[in-house]
This record gives sequence, C-alpha cells and structure tokens, in this order.
Amino acid sequence: MSTEKLGGRTAIVGTGSRAAMYVRGIVARPKSSVVAICEPNAVRAAYYNELLGSLGAPTVPVYKPEQFKDMLGKENVETVVVTCIDALHDLYIVPALEAGVRVLTEKPMITDADKCRKILETVKRTVLSVHFEWVLDTVHGADYFRRWHRQKSNSGGLMIHKSGHHFDLVNWWLDAEPETVAAMGKLAFYGEEAGKKNGWARSYERARGSAEAKSDPFSIDLEGDETLKRLYADAEKEDGYHRDQNVFAPNIGIEDDMSLLVRYNNGAIMTYHLLSGGQIHGKAALPNAGGATILPIVMEHGEHGGGDRRMLSVLFGPQPGEEVDTGDASKQSANERDGALALSVGLLANESFKTGKFLEVKSLELDI
Repeated sequence: MSTEKLGGRTAIVGTGSRAAMYVRGIVARPKSSVVAICEPNAVRAAYYNELLGSLGAPTVPVYKPEQFKDMLGKENVETVVVTCIDALHDLYIVPALEAGVRVLTEKPMITDADKCRKILETVKRTVLSVHFEWVLDTVHGADYFRRWHRQKSNSGGLMIHKSGHHFDLVNWWLDAEPETVAAMGKLAFYGEEAGKKNGWARSYERARGSAEAKSDPFSIDLEGDETLKRLYADAEKEDGYHRDQNVFAPNIGIEDDMSLLVRYNNGAIMTYHLLSGGQIHGKAALPNAGGATILPIVMEHGEHGGGDRRMLSVLFGPQPGEEVDTGDASKQSANERDGALALSVGLLANESFKTGKFLEVKSLELDI
C-alpha cells in the first residue's frame, strides 16, 4: 500500500458527528483543505459549513449523493473521507477509486461480502489503496441502540461495526489470518423483551418530547448539547432521522451479547466476547504460551486517549509546529485487505448466529 499522505483537496462524505474530527484535522494543515461536502441533509451540511467558517476556512459547495461523481471532477478532489452510514460506503469508495482519488473510509470498510468483493476488485483494477482506520472508542454502549446502528441492514451489527476494530488488531498481534469462525449471539439487555425482564423498559419511541424519557437513564437529550441539537434535532425535518430512539424498543435488529471462536492459519485460537450492556468498557487480553504479560499503559486525555491526534498526524501529516510522528503509530497502517480480513470474521459470526455452524473464511470468496 502507498505511504503517501492523504489530504490536499479533500471532500467529506457524510456529516454526522464523526466527520468533525477530520474537518478540524484537515483545516489545521496548510497543505490540505476541505473543498466539498457530499450530504443529503441540508441542515447538517450547513452546520459543517458553519464549522469551517469558525475554523477560518472558506465555506464549500454541498452536493447530493447522486452528484458525487460530478463533485469529484468539478472540485478537483484529491482525497475523499467517507463517514456516512456503513452499508453505503461502497457507493463512494468505488467511484472515487475509479476516478483516481485517494480514499479514507471509516470502519467498517463495508458491511457485506458482495460489496467487499466489489471494493477489492476495484482496488486491484485501479492500483490504489483504501485506507482502513482503527480507533478503539471509549464512549459507546447504549448509543449503538439509539442510532441507525441498531438495524443490521445499516451497520452489519456490532460484530462488524464495533468488533472489526478488535478483529483487525488480533490479526496484527498474531501476524495471522482468520480461517474458521463459530459464534453465538443474542439480544440480552436492550430491546423490548429484555428491557421488560430487567425492569428498564420504557414505552416511548424517542426521547425528544417525551416526559417518560426524562426518568430513563438510557435516554439522551439532543437539545441539551449544542452540537447534537444542530446536527440531529434541528436536522430531522430534512430526513426524519431520530438520533435519540428508545434503546428498549421492540424493533432492534442487532445483538448485544456475542461470543466467538476463531481459528487462525498459524494454529492460534481466539475466544472473544462482546457484551455491550456491561458495566466495564474496553477489557482485552492477548495470551501467550508462557502466561499473560501485564504491560504498563501511559494514559492520555485527548480524543480516544490521544489516538485521534496521532492518527491525523499519520494520515495528513503534522500540523505547523508539530513534530513528525515517528513512534509506533507512524509504522502501523491498514489497507483494504486488512479491512476485508477483519470484516470476514464479523460476516461469518453473523451467519453463525443464525446457523450454529463453524464457517470458513474461504467460503466468502473475497480474493484476499
């Protein structure tokens, strides 16, 4: 994969809250600029143009999704940052690569095998790379069950949207590739049935305007946070999207308690458990033949424990006055193949939830 920095004339696809980190990081680097936004929701797009202005950058044209290809040429786009709904990533990755534009996509790269094959084929045909980001978020949990992620058709479920981080990391730790996956999963804490059983259930559809939601510790107040208000409460008249849905509603389509067995091509076997209704976030272990080794961790208090700053430095280069990152972060990168290998574990886990069978990565025919 190319080690060329991203940036230059950059277009942002999707203007949810995640895009703000990239916009700020790009504007802070003199050799890069945001030149266009691709977003169907005019209110959210306007918020990001205001953000650009507050950062001292010019406002930019806004394009609808069906105008994406025109945008690439008209704005002379050099890099596309894809932060839209997971299941739609391929609609932008493929045409951007075909146009010779560099692509940085949020994880997961995509949510199903057919779209993944299409991306991999395009990468090989265009001799470019898709950069696949890994960031271990620390403030999730219930939020997945309020947002569009709660439908597997949008996110692929937590095995793909969340655990893809971890599967990619384990592949790198082991320097190995997954071969066989077996999994079990259920909705054990969130959703209507579990909520009634656990005593947490509420009957409201979404928190905004609901008196009942005020006593629900799992609800979120969009109007109590200026950014959430501008991006979601004020924008819902455009597309009807509700960012504050009841986590104990009857229509949740993803699991919250998942366990896996994964066998790798070097003989290693991983046991994995994701519990999104737990009290402790972010425990991980890497076993070895001689027993576990405890490693000291230096904590930072920046976004994602300092990970965002390092990632932006590696992707777009250092800010003025900032030293070039020569630490471990600068030596780690993930390409489309790494993204596909992480995705394959999640895809097979979802299928194993339904069939109860051990499944082989080769059955996906991803050409990796």
